[in-house]
Amino acid sequence: MWPPVLSTIKLTVIAMLTLALPITVSGNGRSRQRALGTEQFRILYAPADEDQAIIAQQAASTALRRLQQALDIKLQRRIEIHICHTQQEFNHCVGETSPPWLMGQAFPNQSRVVVKAIGPQRIGRLVAHELTHVVLQHKLDQTGAPAPRWLHEGLAQYATGDLPSGRRQVLSQAAAADKLLTLEEVEKAFGGPVAKVNLAYAQSYTLVGYLAQLNPGEGLGRFLDELGEVSDVDRALVRAYHKPAGQLEEEWLGHVRRAYLGRGIMNQYGTIIWVAMAALFAVVVAVKLWRARRIRQRMQQEERLRQLLEGGASDSFTDR
Repeated sequence: MWPPVLSTIKLTVIAMLTLALPITVSGNGRSRQRALGTEQFRILYAPADEDQAIIAQQAASTALRRLQQALDIKLQRRIEIHICHTQQEFNHCVGETSPPWLMGQAFPNQSRVVVKAIGPQRIGRLVAHELTHVVLQHKLDQTGAPAPRWLHEGLAQYATGDLPSGRRQVLSQAAAADKLLTLEEVEKAFGGPVAKVNLAYAQSYTLVGYLAQLNPGEGLGRFLDELGEVSDVDRALVRAYHKPAGQLEEEWLGHVRRAYLGRGIMNQYGTIIWVAMAALFAVVVAVKLWRARRIRQRMQQEERLRQLLEGGASDSFTDR
């Protein structure tokens, strides 16, 4: 017989091992699947996608930590992440026929995320993005806040850890050209041309990160609490950060310029330097070719002169 304490420890260890090990499940007549269980997530996937399931679990864990800290929230429900191997399986999981370009969908009320198996390089970002909608909705349900678009999109990027290089480049160019968007312009830009949309996404990321670090320990949680009370973004910003909205916006844009202006200038100067170096290299090559041609011509002239002199000397000797 095991002593009560040891029995408890044994059962706990068995439970932890059971959660950590992938198990095979089946359901609704579909091909057999595996489930990767953790305390926070249950990931369903086809055996062929096990490598993506592991990456998804790691990305989801990292994203959840960042989101809970940024939103000052602690999720109590376990989240299910379904990685679909085929379009047909994806349609079944979302409950409708979806367009092929749709890669993922979140169901916050069910604490469920459905994504396609799009490859090890992209699955992590996709899972983190969809997970954001689940976590944010839980926070919004608590506060009743009407979250602006920039919060949804900025937080989804913030959860992945960093901006893609293309959007960093967009920020650098806008900062260098003094064309950064104001907060009001960011919200409107999502419905505009592609260039403005890309800049709006990039600036949303910087805004979420900037606001999150202004209140250490609370992140954006207090802002959302105030937004739920007043239903106005500017007033909520003032109440949460104790600064006029205009001042807060100016400080945020200044932060973006300092962080990305140098990169934009370096990129511009880098292009100029590259072109200058290429031109200089071309000049050097041309000069070398010219000198080589001149040397070759001089040597040919000297050789002809030598042959003439030797020919003249030989004729003179014969005459004598």
